[in-house]
Amino acid sequence: MVNPPLLDGRPFCSKNTGQVFSKKRWMNMVLDVNGWASENKKFDDAEVSKIEKELGVKFPQSYISLMKDWNGGYLHEEHQILIENDVPEDLIYYLGERFWTVGSVAGISADLNNSEGIINKSKTAHEWGIPEKVIAFDGDGHTWVAFDYRDNPDKPKIIFIESDELLSFFLASDFSDFISKLIPSSQVYDNDGNVIFEQK
Repeated sequence: MVNPPLLDGRPFCSKNTGQVFSKKRWMNMVLDVNGWASENKKFDDAEVSKIEKELGVKFPQSYISLMKDWNGGYLHEEHQILIENDVPEDLIYYLGERFWTVGSVAGISADLNNSEGIINKSKTAHEWGIPEKVIAFDGDGHTWVAFDYRDNPDKPKIIFIESDELLSFFLASDFSDFISKLIPSSQVYDNDGNVIFEQK
């Protein structure tokens, strides 16, 4: 079973097993992509450089390393990221349940027509009004999960952002932190959509 993180400083406990997990153990987890297939082709350093130049950013090494193991696309199971901070009133509609669904991570592909590649995903987000220095890797239309380079071009944080009013919310300090916080949806919700984690 994948370990859930703390909520409000306290550990999560699974209703199904009663097992309690520490934050230290959770934060050492990584997304297990072993055996996952990707529709995206393998890439080389030249393609990375081409995409970075096109977008005007430098990708975190943690993102490139993950894409070398599995070059993005739809996750084999949807995951959830825990919303650890207080959600402002104007984002309750989206984040009020304290989790946000992550269904994909765009891979390294310079193909503008490849909907599972980072160029297509980020440029589609920009067409929806998302700022140029916010590089989306998941979402479509109204809501996105993205690298945010606006404050630090060397270490982008990960944010949720919506395209109607461009309201954003901090999800993780960097890509490694983001990946470490992902929880398979089956460990968060039951078949009826009820949250199956409780605070202890």
